[in-house]
Amino acid sequence: MTSPAPAPETVDDAEAVDAAEAADEITDAPAEARRIRRPRDMALSLAVLFVPILIVLAIGRFFYGDSTTGTVDPSTALSGAVRASMAPFPSATPPAGWKIVSAQYKDGVLRIGYLTPGDKGVQIAQTNKGGDTFVKAELSATARKAGTTEIGGVEWQQWTGRAHESALVRTAGTQTVLIVGEVGASDLVTLAAYGS
Repeated sequence: MTSPAPAPETVDDAEAVDAAEAADEITDAPAEARRIRRPRDMALSLAVLFVPILIVLAIGRFFYGDSTTGTVDPSTALSGAVRASMAPFPSATPPAGWKIVSAQYKDGVLRIGYLTPGDKGVQIAQTNKGGDTFVKAELSATARKAGTTEIGGVEWQQWTGRAHESALVRTAGTQTVLIVGEVGASDLVTLAAYGS
């Protein structure tokens, strides 16, 4: 027995094939639309990520206080100054309410940066290189002496430097200590008295 020959396609079969292809295209269209990312979608995704981060930061700040200013331990820098026979040198702890935010001993100069209770920066720079040359190099070429003051039984020179900066300088032999910052004289005196 032979099998019957396949019947030729009729118009109805061709329409059925076209209808099936059209249905496939319609179902593919939403999938393609889902693959296209709009800026709004990216913004929503980022918001979902940032909201928990902001909540954690807010809780941390509320419960643990100000964490925006990092403090450092100046002991490594101070030990370098001790090895260089620099004395007297600043205390390893700041005055009450102050923070030590940087400390470095490099090229024969000890630098310790402080943050006052009013969030103003003050720096102590101390060296064995001594003299007005060091002070002018630190402040500015136009820096000049503006008088003297006694703090804790020690005579300090008052200097003017860059705009809005004031400085106190103490020299003893080759030893020079410079306290400088854009602060009032009372903050400089506080630090000078604390370190003396």
